[in-house]
Amino acid sequence: MSKPSVEWESPVCCPTAWHVTHWSQDAFCRGAYSTLLPGGRPEHRKVLGECLGGRLVIAGEACNPHAPAMTHGAWDDGIRAASLAVQSGAQRVIVIGAGCAGLAAARHLRAHGVDCVVIEARNRIGGRTHSVQLGSVTVDVGAAWLQQFADNTLAREAERLGVRVVGTDFGQPLSAASDGPIHGIDEAWQALRQGVDRLMPLSEGVARYLASLEPDQARLTRYAIDANLISEACLPLAELSVESLDEEGVGNDDHFLPGGYSQIIEHMATGLDIRLNQPVTQIDWRSSELRVNDERGDFCICTVPLGVLKTLEFLPELPNAQRDALAHLGMGSLEKVVLQFEQRWWPHSPTGYLRWYDTPASWIEWLDLTDAVGKPTIAGLIAADAVERQFAGRSDEEIALAARDALRSWASAVKAGA
Repeated sequence: MSKPSVEWESPVCCPTAWHVTHWSQDAFCRGAYSTLLPGGRPEHRKVLGECLGGRLVIAGEACNPHAPAMTHGAWDDGIRAASLAVQSGAQRVIVIGAGCAGLAAARHLRAHGVDCVVIEARNRIGGRTHSVQLGSVTVDVGAAWLQQFADNTLAREAERLGVRVVGTDFGQPLSAASDGPIHGIDEAWQALRQGVDRLMPLSEGVARYLASLEPDQARLTRYAIDANLISEACLPLAELSVESLDEEGVGNDDHFLPGGYSQIIEHMATGLDIRLNQPVTQIDWRSSELRVNDERGDFCICTVPLGVLKTLEFLPELPNAQRDALAHLGMGSLEKVVLQFEQRWWPHSPTGYLRWYDTPASWIEWLDLTDAVGKPTIAGLIAADAVERQFAGRSDEEIALAARDALRSWASAVKAGA
């Protein structure tokens, strides 16, 4: 949590506290979540997670073609990996990573009477879920939603535990643009998905499609790309697969947890053998006895984020199929700022969801947490190359100020269009 150290120009807009994330610079994840690079297909995710030699499985959201980049996708894939270990007759399993995938794997193994240890590089559990105190409230500065709620295993756990959840209607944002009225974003997005030439690289196909449109429609389409593709896949167009157009993001009955993901994560870790502060650089699976740091076992489930996975040394190296899959998957860049104020000075959105369209893109998505947490609090998201534009050379306070300024510009545009 941070507080102002300099005088901000408007007492109304001066935050009492803020938090700025740096997931892309975090040595234990090196990005937000996985995405498809040029030529990448959902099949590459499945290949990456295949059981190798009957004793090694890579698992996590990056390996789940049905729910990539989602916490329940990681959880479900951890259970898949643990099931393979049970089927192999494993006696002692080394699980690397205490995020959603690692905790799920360890719980499944424990339920089936298999000895396992979880080694985690951080000094905490949860991985890319992380709940922190901001002022008097708890906020998630990593993953924040239970997505695909009806089919979400973690959502069922939240219900069982009595954890409060609040739905977010991503289909009806309170939107504004820096260059005039904004209408028809969803229609422009669907038209792009249907009209772009998918036989050429995505960036080329999009450029050709935009050139075929009238100026007003091209403007809407560029904003639709910012909101529905780049802010979801979290990389610039030139670094994305054309199949990124079809990987599902937010907007499928999503719910967030006002009390934070930690309510679920801490419960799920109960009773597990977890060793913190144990970063891994090498996995030795040359023989039936695997070696990871000081641990020995006959099966390993590696759940580290894709950005870290690419830095690990495997002995022997991964098979060609898995190395090819890794080459077609990358880590997106997504950061978050959470701002807290004495009063809510921005326009109220009935859905709590805000969008700000600007050129170049900056803090495009906001979730107003005020009604849910009982104190004026709002979270902004920024993705892809916009992160570098807004973060480079700035302190966290300067980043928070820039985000606040974007929110204020959005608020002015909403009021002007009211």
